[in-house]
Parts: sequence; structure tokens; C-alpha cells
Amino acid sequence: MVYYSSSSPTSTQKLLVGSLALLGSVVASPAVNQPQLSNGVDKRGSHSLKPPPITGDWSTTLPVRRQVDSGVCETEACKSFAKSVIAGRAANYTKVDPCTDFATYTCANWWDTHDFRADQSSIGVLSIMSDVNTALMRSILESPYPTNTTINSTYATDDARNLDKQNFEKMIAAYNSCMDVDAINSVGAKPLQNILNAFASGFIKNKTADLTDKIIWIQKYGGSGIVQASVTPDDKNPDITTVALTTGLLGLDAKEYYSDKGALANYTAAIVGMFDRLYGEVNHESILKTANDIVTLEKALSDASPNASQAGDVEYYYNPTPIAAADALLPEISFSRLIKAFAPSNYNVSDVIVYTPEYFPKVSSILKNTTSETIDAYLAWVLIQTWAGRLSDDVNAPYRRLQNELQGKDPKAAPERWRTCFAEVDANLPWIESAFFVREAFSPEAKTYGERIITDIEDVFMAKLKTYQWMGADVKEKAIRKVQNMVEKIGYPDISPNIQDPKALFDLYAPLNVTHSFFENGLAFNDFSLKRSWSDLSHPTDKNRWFMTAPTVNAYFNPPSNEIAFPAGIMQQPLFNLDLPEYVSYGAFGAIAGHELTHAFDSSGSHYDENGAYRDWWDKATLAAFENKTQCFIDQFSKYTITTPAGEPLHVNGDLTKGENVADTGGLSAAFTAWQKRNNAKPNQLLPGLEEYTAEQLFYLAFGGVWCGESRRAEAVRRIYSDPHSPPSVRILGTVANQRGFKEAFKCPIKEPTCELW
Repeated sequence: MVYYSSSSPTSTQKLLVGSLALLGSVVASPAVNQPQLSNGVDKRGSHSLKPPPITGDWSTTLPVRRQVDSGVCETEACKSFAKSVIAGRAANYTKVDPCTDFATYTCANWWDTHDFRADQSSIGVLSIMSDVNTALMRSILESPYPTNTTINSTYATDDARNLDKQNFEKMIAAYNSCMDVDAINSVGAKPLQNILNAFASGFIKNKTADLTDKIIWIQKYGGSGIVQASVTPDDKNPDITTVALTTGLLGLDAKEYYSDKGALANYTAAIVGMFDRLYGEVNHESILKTANDIVTLEKALSDASPNASQAGDVEYYYNPTPIAAADALLPEISFSRLIKAFAPSNYNVSDVIVYTPEYFPKVSSILKNTTSETIDAYLAWVLIQTWAGRLSDDVNAPYRRLQNELQGKDPKAAPERWRTCFAEVDANLPWIESAFFVREAFSPEAKTYGERIITDIEDVFMAKLKTYQWMGADVKEKAIRKVQNMVEKIGYPDISPNIQDPKALFDLYAPLNVTHSFFENGLAFNDFSLKRSWSDLSHPTDKNRWFMTAPTVNAYFNPPSNEIAFPAGIMQQPLFNLDLPEYVSYGAFGAIAGHELTHAFDSSGSHYDENGAYRDWWDKATLAAFENKTQCFIDQFSKYTITTPAGEPLHVNGDLTKGENVADTGGLSAAFTAWQKRNNAKPNQLLPGLEEYTAEQLFYLAFGGVWCGESRRAEAVRRIYSDPHSPPSVRILGTVANQRGFKEAFKCPIKEPTCELW
């Protein structure tokens, strides 16, 4: 799931656990991308354990096509898809054992024929899908208002069309302000310098201002220094919104980097470079000392922070705490004042959720041993990181260089400007953008087909739940009810807001004034987002709200709402196509749908009941069996490795990735069974040029093709440290190793899955 700098990490913490993160798990970062491997040795970074030596001609071991297959599909859609499978498959596929290295079998030629743009840290089938969606949005954003646009007939009045045009013009104004590079260059560093000067004069020079005052001011400007407060559903009472307290921003997004001399040197250089540009190089020597002090402080804060596995564990982060007790955890900062600065005036601050219970007492000790000058400099650095992306390329070059180095890109790489400006619209006017995307790229028939696939998979999942001997009867019953109660969001929001209704969108964004100034628009977007987020405290949790825009190539499970969501952007070719045999859509999109459903029963989602409330609903014997089965996934995936920039192996973090690995395995299994039922009723045709395969094998080829991709080695390392998803090639290898259906389809010698849960 992708969120941008105005988003709060705490407000999305639970959602990230359930996100497919097809383009990467990114919070508070404007850059997203994707990863790869080749014959066990990755060209650029993301690869698995080297498979056993390959011997023999594997084409002779493939099973003979069953007689029930009903011919070959000769439509243009089938020919095109078949060509894409052949083009991605290993050129020497008959020499590759699909049972031991299905990633190479499926993707080797894809890896050999695709490369990164300069601004990409990763590339994959899914990122190419995203490129198609963003290209469509670019054509919309760079064209006049479409006078022939099809507004939903329910709302197609003259007034609605007028409002629709005003919505469009607001979106275009935001895009054009971002595209006006000359105007951005002409103001240079001044907009951010004004903010830094206001911070200095109002809070650093003003000796009456305390640390809480400073943190409040920083958060009003979109930053989170040392600590952060945000609004979230209460896990145990998901209909109620409450306040969560957690860590602040660190410039390096994984603890491991603070022990890496090279990363720290690059980070220090970035701080110095940005301070030189914003405060003047005449102060260079003092700036160098300040930068080192900031890094020392951040390292201490990082050491005090939970590791990535803990941060996503509801048993760790859910700590309801009276506000007085929370204040006592960190006496140097008043959480009650921080909350009152943002909450509605009639909101009574009582209990809060402390996400990081061990962090705050440690920070108290750190602050006692850090000078106020260093703390102030760190807070200024938080502001700089928050707003650097809105400065000219010349001014923000040191910070951009740091991000590029962490992701293994050329230090000077930058995306085409229109891509940055599409991201601007996607982040800040998401529902206007979604309305115009859906009109062009998502039909009612697609929505109906998606609903059918999801319903089929839910039916299979419930049927499988009844068969598990390791589950207690009461737990089974509640698990089935959880599936029955699950809310499916498909395509786009039609409530909160209804993107088909121009007036609903006009009213939503009416308070937002978009001008010709890119930087000023950023301030306006931040203010709009903050007010809207904190106003949630005034009413029950809005469970109709979406967390991804319609063009997004991703999906998610949200535990407190017990919902799965699939934006229109992911329901596109080659994952989803009404004109292809059903094993394609079930093997690709169906596996994704099953993935999100399975998240409701992974190591995190399993803590939430059929109403989305966090509570213990498993008996001890069932829980013990579940944990034992989950441990298998931890052990299995921890054996896979990637290659670091230094050429050394780095193991996948099986504990961090266990939830996603469980979801991949359960999702593919449920999708296969759901497709088999459809195929038994009406056998699918085969594909031209791929007649050597059975329909079952083509199902798994459709699945494997989803995850063809590669990462630069530095990016692959970054993801191992911080991403709860395994590298794409590992997702192929580990997931099919856990599929009895796959092993039977490809006549593998060992039919037992390596790990099995759902």
C-alpha cells in the first residue's frame, strides 16, 4: 500500500499488515516501485536460494493434456496472452524443473528482456500495469475536460455536469502547478526557508516554548518529530475512533542502516547538503557538527524503537492507556496537550492507544542526555524531509541523492516530471482522480466478474474451514461467520464519497483551495488532510472509507472493518480479463483475492473476530496448532536469500514476512479450488502455442507471471529490512512449494506441501 508524506504511519499500521503491497510497502515516501532472479542468481538483487542442479529434459515429464479440455482458444485476446506467457518463460524452459525453480521457469526471459528506468528501484509485471494506468491518467490530466464523459445516469443533470467540470479543473490546477517547473525553480528554497525561519523565531529563540509546543508546530506542518499522535479505529472497539501514540520520523527507514557505516556516511552528507542549501554554506563547519549530532540522536531513537516484526504485531502495539499514564511515560512531552492541539474542541481526551510502550521511557532518558540545540536541529531536519520534495531539483538534490543511494539507483536519477505530478494528484485529490479513471477503465461487467471470483473463493474458504481437524468446533463456527460477515469493496467507493456523484466530490473538496503555487498547494493539502483526519474523533468509525485510489495496482484487508478491497486498477490485464479462459483470472486476480481473504486468518488478522474487534476467540489447543503451523512458514522462508550489493547472501526475515507468506499460500490454494469447480462445470479452452500444458498448469503459470520482476540489489536489501512481503521470486517459489495442486499438476516427485495452513 502506498501512502505519501501527508499520511500517518500509525493510521495505516494495521492496514499495511493486510496490504498486498504489490508495488512495495511504502509509508511517508513519494516513490514506489518493484523486484527479481535468474537461475537462482539474481542479476540485480532479489533472488532465492540457488536451486538444485538441473538435469534432464523436463518437457518429457509434463502430464499429457486431459481429454476433458475443450479445444484451443483462438481469439485475439487468447493469442496475445499466450504470447506474453511464452515471452516471459525461460528460453530453455524444457531444461528447468518447475518443481524446484518455478520462478526461473516462468520468468527467466522476462527478467532478461526488461530493465529499470533510471528512476526505478524495481520493476515487475505489476509496476508495468501501474504504468499503463498512470499513462491513462496522464492523458486525462493533459487534455481538456472531456465533454463526452459519461456521468452515472442517476446524477447526470446540467448542475452535476457543471460541478463535474469544476472538480476536473481543481484536479488539473493541482497537476499543472506541479508541472510548472519554471515557477518552482524561480522561488528556489524560499518557501521552506520561510517555514524554518518561523520555527526558529517562534520556538527556538523564544525561550518560553517547550518541546511539546515545538512538536505540535512540527506536526501542524505535516512532520512527526520524536513522537506522533494520530487518529485510528480502536482495535477492540472498531466502531469507535481514538488516538494512537507512536514514534516520530527517522530519516533511515530501517534500524539496520544505523549500524551501517556507509549508509550513515551518505545520510550525514545528505543532511549537510540540505542544511548548506537552506541555511548557507558559510556555516558549513557548524552544520557538519550539527549533522553528526542529528545522526547520533536518530540512532538512539532507532535503537529505542520496536523492530519491524513487533511494529506490525497487534499484541505488541495495542496498549490502551489513560492519558495521564501516557503522559507519565515521557514527562518531557505532554501528549494531552499534543492531542488537544488537533482534536475537535468538544473531544474529551481519556484513553489513548500506546503503540510503542517501551519506546517512550527510553526516549525520556535520551532527551535528558541530548542538548536542546540538537533536538531543535533534528526537528528542523524533520521539516526539511517533509517538504524537500516540493523544492526545485537543484535545492533538494542532496536528499534525492540519499533516497537514490538507498534504493541502488543512479544518485542523480529523477522521475519524469509528469510521474511526480500524477503522484501529487493521486495523493491529494484521490477521489476526483478515481472518478475520471473509472469512467475510462472499469466496466460494470468487470465489477460483476470480480464479485463472482471473490464469492467463489469465500465459499471455498468456508468449506475448507469445516474440514480442519486441528480447529475447535467453536473456533470453526466463528471463523466461518467472519468470512460471512466480510465486506467486499470492489473497484471504487460509492459511499464516503460516492465518486459517481459530482456533487459529493465537489462538497468533499470545497474547503480546499488549489492555486498556481506548488508549495502553497502542499500546505493546503496538508491542512485539509489533518483537519479531516482529526475530525474523525467526532463520529463513529467511517467503515465506508477506502484507503486506495481507483487506479492503484494493489489490494488490502483492513482488520477493524473486516473488509477486503480491490481497486479498479488491479482488475486489469493481464491479471483480470473477461475474454480469456477463467484459469487466467482465477490464477492471477483470484490468488490476490484469496490472499486478502486469508489475511483475515494470518498471524495478525486472526486476532480479530467476525466483527473486526481484537479479542481472544481461539481456544488454547487451536491456537497452539495454529502457531505450530505458522512456525513452518517462518522456517521455510527464512531459508531463502537475496544477494547484497557486496555479493553476500542475506536471508529473508521469515518472522517479518510470515503473515504475507501465509496469505500467499492460502490465497492461491483457495483460488485453485474455486477455479476447479468452475472448470468441472464448463472446461476451459487451452491457449494457442501452449497446448503442451493442461489447464491446471496454465492456472499456475498465470499465478507465477504476476510476480515476474526484479529489484536493484540495494533496494532488495532495504525491503528485507522493512517490508513484510517476501521478494517476488521467493513469493513464487515458496508459494508453489506449499501447493498440493501445483505438485500434482506438474507431476512433482513430492506431493506434500512444505507448509500448509489454510
